[in-house]
Amino acid sequence: MMKSKVFLLVLAILVIIPVTAVQAETDELGYEYTPKKASEIDFSDGDIYVVPLSGDATSEDAIYAVYEGSEVEKYEKTLPTLFAALPTKFSQYYSSSKWITRSGVVSLSLQPKKPAYDEPPGMAGAHLLKYRWKVVYDKHKNSSKWKNTASMKAQLNCHADYPKKFKTPWNIEPHRTETNYHKVVAKGCNP
Repeated sequence: MMKSKVFLLVLAILVIIPVTAVQAETDELGYEYTPKKASEIDFSDGDIYVVPLSGDATSEDAIYAVYEGSEVEKYEKTLPTLFAALPTKFSQYYSSSKWITRSGVVSLSLQPKKPAYDEPPGMAGAHLLKYRWKVVYDKHKNSSKWKNTASMKAQLNCHADYPKKFKTPWNIEPHRTETNYHKVVAKGCNP
């Protein structure tokens, strides 16, 4: 009698609570990404790179291709000649960076160059996103002012995706903690 009640309870839960699994898709080069709405992207979820796919970029319903870092690494190993021609150094993405304090708020102030806000589609875009972030992280991660890494990555992506070259320098603020991409975008990149 107890087994049948447990079975019915499990069955009821499975029927009442829908299980939704996000399926990975494959881009034109054969690399896997997960399509996600901006509101579903959280930079604290790991080593991810987001490339716009469709929709109004400022909407929480905008769709992005979310590539795992391992897919970007696979791309780099598969196409070493192409990879060698792509920018991978700080000086190729930024003309300068420095820690500043504005109105009592510490910021990492970055002066971007075109590769920092250029966004080709698919895996090429994911590669640029990886190094746009990696060069900043590698240069500044040991600073006593560095903290809240996932939020800083979300802020940097926001600056590159929206103001681009039209609002410089880009100031990413380590005291910020928001990592949900839509929330970061909705608050003008510094939530």
